[in-house]
Amino acid sequence: MCADEDPLAVDEHAAQDDTDADSAIGDDNASDTTSLRSSILRYREENGRTYHAYKDGAYALPNDEIENERLDLQHHLFLLTFDERLHAAPLPKTLSRAFDAGCGTGIWAIEFADEHPECEVIGVDLSPIQPSAVPPNASFYVDDLEEPWEYSDKFDFVFARFLTGSILDWPKFFSESYKNLNPGGRIEMIDIIYPLLSDDGTLTKDSALSKWSELLHHIFTKNGRGMDSALKYKDQLEAAGFVDVNIVKRKWPLSRWPKDPKHKQIGIWAQQNTLDALAALSLAVFTRPDGQGGLGWSKEEVEVFLTDVRKDIKNVNIHSYWPM
Repeated sequence: MCADEDPLAVDEHAAQDDTDADSAIGDDNASDTTSLRSSILRYREENGRTYHAYKDGAYALPNDEIENERLDLQHHLFLLTFDERLHAAPLPKTLSRAFDAGCGTGIWAIEFADEHPECEVIGVDLSPIQPSAVPPNASFYVDDLEEPWEYSDKFDFVFARFLTGSILDWPKFFSESYKNLNPGGRIEMIDIIYPLLSDDGTLTKDSALSKWSELLHHIFTKNGRGMDSALKYKDQLEAAGFVDVNIVKRKWPLSRWPKDPKHKQIGIWAQQNTLDALAALSLAVFTRPDGQGGLGWSKEEVEVFLTDVRKDIKNVNIHSYWPM
């Protein structure tokens, strides 16, 4: 669920090979239904990217094809991290219904449905960006996880990853999860934690990368959707009624700097994942006026700043990582 492992050993030769890093990688309701579908698909455009229309503003990243490709890349990074497993926690003994909260492109739900054909898998997201061709035991819905969950049957497994920065009321989310789980059911939460860290001081406070990470953390916290939410998951889960809550601590290094081959590979993919999300996430929140939860920067100011951030992300002498 969150935070730190032991410090990762540094590959002293990483800087020598850095030039290769980038390559590694019903009739009565028909009119109402049509109107609702049209409004959901009427995506908002900002800085040349599209964003979800339903509950506009609840999620900071775009929902266009560029972002969908990044989400699928991030899924590969997830599998690398968890040794090609779709979940870190043991599954419940009974598994007839599973719920993917914030399913994105649906890639996890589809693969989980293929892996467990006996299980009905429901995926929910603010954007209808999932494919139409899916396993017969998988289905997707546009819904808001912060509204009361109204499903026909309870679930045996609730899965959510990378929702930090997206939920205003985490205690309510966990309460809804608990109420919608069968006895013996389980929930698994996986998230990164802002701001970025380094164990050896190579990520300095005056670096562009550190400033970027801290600014995002500040903005999201100010808007009530803090990106360090995983630090509170254990207490909030227990307050909702969950028992036997376990924390698994990992790290996502942000480049090829680790010596360990697995962490080096994770770092290569984590770097690309961050680079692919950098402009869309930063432009959206940095250019919005202060009264709308942003910093009020110009687009040009953001682009100049991100040039230095990208250099730091690619600098293998900065041993930064995402706590996870």
